[in-house]
Amino acid sequence: MRFASVMPRADLERIGYFRNFPHLLGTVHCFCGNDEDHRSQLRKHDAGEDWTDAQLASDLVLIPAACYPVYSALAARGAVPASGYLVNVEADCFRREPSLDPIRIQSFHMQELVHVGRPGDVLAFRDRWLESGLALFSAWGLAGTIEPADDPFLGRAAVVMARSQRQQALKFELQLPITDPSKPTACMSANYHLDSFGRLAGLVFADGTPTHSVCAGFGFERIALALFRHHGTTLEHWPGEVRDALSLAAPETASRF
Repeated sequence: MRFASVMPRADLERIGYFRNFPHLLGTVHCFCGNDEDHRSQLRKHDAGEDWTDAQLASDLVLIPAACYPVYSALAARGAVPASGYLVNVEADCFRREPSLDPIRIQSFHMQELVHVGRPGDVLAFRDRWLESGLALFSAWGLAGTIEPADDPFLGRAAVVMARSQRQQALKFELQLPITDPSKPTACMSANYHLDSFGRLAGLVFADGTPTHSVCAGFGFERIALALFRHHGTTLEHWPGEVRDALSLAAPETASRF
């Protein structure tokens, strides 16, 4: 599946993203007035005043992670097959996290591998991809470590939710040193959602049992910056085995990259 940078606001509300991460969410606002309102906004703009009061929230939001549009799309198909779903998804994403750190950009591209199915199957999928992720990064000459992690929840229950996420081993990150060796950066993550998306999005098996789900995500820009940080910016000087693993062995391919 491939998605643009926006998704229906109702789909994100249905799975509860706003409840936990309102500080990260980007909404799409549009002008909803008439000609007279437009003239009023122009006068405010020309006078150096705030003109955005006529911009109202639309039915769209910016996608915060590539997997979020997947759950409603799959639920619309009806009952989930007994074997579940495996989805390879890409999307341009946005999270409101202003930072001077080049690895913490607000607009970024993600590829995620999503498994929707039964608990044992999705956990095996997660463990397999954590192992494969380590092998993949190693082939690129990047020595990462797998670490337990939690999401940046907001609200009174944030500390409790983060602690619970770690205690249940629901989230792991493959971390690499990039801008600050003492603070490695997550370039891949694997998240086990239990049956939360199954219940909230209506992803159920034929007998009505909610599905469980896992997503393994890769951040393209972070991986690219990690490669440049560790191997330099001249691709011809990169180790041959790394260029082979990235299919950059041919000079013409390297120059396009």
